[in-house]
Amino acid sequence: MVILDLGKKEQIIRMAKNTSIELLESTRSLHDILETCKIICKLVEISKENTWLDLEINGYLVKYKTRDELYQNLPSYRKTNWKFYDLYGNLIALPPDMMDLFGKSTIYHPMRDLENKDQIMIGAQFLDKFNKFISEHGMDQVSKSLRIHEARISKDEIKHVLEGVKKRIQELLDMIISLLEIE
Repeated sequence: MVILDLGKKEQIIRMAKNTSIELLESTRSLHDILETCKIICKLVEISKENTWLDLEINGYLVKYKTRDELYQNLPSYRKTNWKFYDLYGNLIALPPDMMDLFGKSTIYHPMRDLENKDQIMIGAQFLDKFNKFISEHGMDQVSKSLRIHEARISKDEIKHVLEGVKKRIQELLDMIISLLEIE
């Protein structure tokens, strides 16, 4: 962290405290709060240590290109499980071994997208390979004839991601305020 004159330090502390209040009271979007945190980090010269802010703003696909790389590097609050549905909207319970293979989901979307979604849905056109695998490797005749029409991540799972981001932002702001008040 850089040495700051008293006026600039007080300005940054005030900015961080105001941002913390806005976060707690939900008076601004998380996207905008993340942008403000980027500015604060730049002012105290800790941007390199907080590249996660850009990933939350722009989405994790910007940096990670493969599913494995993405899954390994995502924060835990962005990992969840898909719920699978048939053509009629009925929930399909997959066997545990298939859930281990296919049920893990990554919520890699940019913050602005997540704040405006009630659910994330993958349509049938993206599930062809998955359905083919099930038909070839299903455990019994019932599972072999199973067809997944869509996969969803619920609003509750999205809320979990948003809460995880809020917690991480609050920890960052608390750390910056503490460090600046100690100096």
